[in-house]
Amino acid sequence: MEIHLKYGKGVMRAVLPGGWHVEELQAPKKLPIPDPRDRLAAFLDSPVHGEPFNTVFEGKKNVAVIVPDITRKAGVAEILPVVLERLEECGIGSANITIIFATGIHPAQTAEQMKQVAGEAVFERYACIGHDCREAMGKIGGVQVNRHVASADGKIIIGGVKMHYLAGFGGGRKAILPGVTSYEECMAFHRLCLNPSGPGRHPGIGPGNLRGNPMHERATAWARSAGVDFLVNTVLDEAGDFIFINAGDLEASFEQACRFAAEYEAVPIAEKFDVVIASCGGFPADINFIQSHKSLDAACRAVQPGGAVLLVAECSAGVGNADFLKWFDHGNAAAMDAALRRNFVINGQTAFATREKTEMARVFLLSGLNPEDVLRMGMTHVASLEEGMARCLETAGPAARAAIIHDGGLVMPIPR
Repeated sequence: MEIHLKYGKGVMRAVLPGGWHVEELQAPKKLPIPDPRDRLAAFLDSPVHGEPFNTVFEGKKNVAVIVPDITRKAGVAEILPVVLERLEECGIGSANITIIFATGIHPAQTAEQMKQVAGEAVFERYACIGHDCREAMGKIGGVQVNRHVASADGKIIIGGVKMHYLAGFGGGRKAILPGVTSYEECMAFHRLCLNPSGPGRHPGIGPGNLRGNPMHERATAWARSAGVDFLVNTVLDEAGDFIFINAGDLEASFEQACRFAAEYEAVPIAEKFDVVIASCGGFPADINFIQSHKSLDAACRAVQPGGAVLLVAECSAGVGNADFLKWFDHGNAAAMDAALRRNFVINGQTAFATREKTEMARVFLLSGLNPEDVLRMGMTHVASLEEGMARCLETAGPAARAAIIHDGGLVMPIPR
């Protein structure tokens, strides 16, 4: 059996060992929405709970439209013009609209990256600003947010919804916290993933879980306090086509989108596999290792302890943070957990999560990273898909049960 796996903006090909019992873990096929702009327009007129879009924005003077950065696929470039046209119908011209990229603590967005997300025509006509968590924040409703968000009397979020290994689901309220808040608040938010009464993770965090999830609850409260007027949610398939769009109330529309995303992404498995080979789905999901870790998380949920995982992730922008690798000097996962409690850093949490996985399974990484850095993270560098397959064969044997994940960002293995 030959497999094709996305790697950056290209594709890797290899033949699987003939004796392996192979299962492909994929989200179910959904028909793309024929005209996403028309679908969104319908929701602007008849939203999920609340007043129609034009009713909400009539009389407002200036509006902040908050969108994801280059690391998140949400189809913004296609549907953002619909929102901007509606704002102009409400008498709010381009000079009074600011598009803010919710980067959280991610690297600053280049002009080219902003164009890719928002579309070139929008970038040329509207003020496009990348959030900087180190700048002075504004304050609204008792919460710190980007000063352009704080000063706007109208606030819109456009985001993609998918399962998230900590916050339950990404998208929606997370555009505010951690998307457009201060560095310190980003740290405090992510620290909620730790168990407050002992080592390890908070019992409420995890993919698909919103109830009792402290990260979801904090982010929702912040977005509510910030005064978000309208939320646009999308779900894209592996090809990047829209398979879900809705819009409306901050909480009601998001919960509806989460139900769809959970049904789409959750893939039940009867038992865990000896080998899991996973791609992140290519660029931008594998832009760096910190982003690629989300696909590693999905792969490790499907592998049995002591099994082999091969992650295919180009990581063209490196590991993703200059301080990330230093966390591995703490040693094992228990030591990293203790270090995080002394001095919590978001990327330290990702390092801790990576170490947990490399202690549970043998992880091989096909990437553009320095092999020494890969080893420092507890993984084994492989130079090709064929080499990675050979190493998995050595680990799991010629009759292994193997799973293939073509897009780790769109698959969440759930043991039955």
